[in-house]
Amino acid sequence: MAFQDLEVVHVVAMDQKQCIGKGNALPWHIPADLKHFKEITQDGVVIMGRKTLESMGRTLPKRVNWVITRDPNWQFEGAKVASSIEAALKGAAQDLQHTDKKTLFIIGGGEIFKQTINIADRLELTHVELDVQGDAYYPAIPSQFNKVSSEKHFDDKTGIAFEFVSYQK
Repeated sequence: MAFQDLEVVHVVAMDQKQCIGKGNALPWHIPADLKHFKEITQDGVVIMGRKTLESMGRTLPKRVNWVITRDPNWQFEGAKVASSIEAALKGAAQDLQHTDKKTLFIIGGGEIFKQTINIADRLELTHVELDVQGDAYYPAIPSQFNKVSSEKHFDDKTGIAFEFVSYQK
């Protein structure tokens, strides 16, 4: 466990070149991936950057939402605000003390993933078989992570192939 006896998990979908966003939005719509994301993070504590929350337009229901921003006056209904990753991690850890859970989820964006990849214990990635010219990217997966499971899928409506992959440190 990389942070205060908690499991830190990155949850993200990326294309073949590790693009995770374009114009502050997901560059695809795959209902099965959204369902998978919900199943993983439901009833948990999530940490994200301000732009990620603003791109969603709302906090995630049935989750404690921590948002990192440098703006000391920024507020968003239903979100807990932290001025740094360290402050968000500490706040999320305190929230988890009141539950039987030991996992916190980091859900984006690119800068937050980049700054927390070294403390992540597990990666829950959706590899989307597309090549999107986006503007937000997931960092290179460090060599200490090993693939422990994978599940291939195909979205009939969009024609997009994708794979749910779990990596463990």
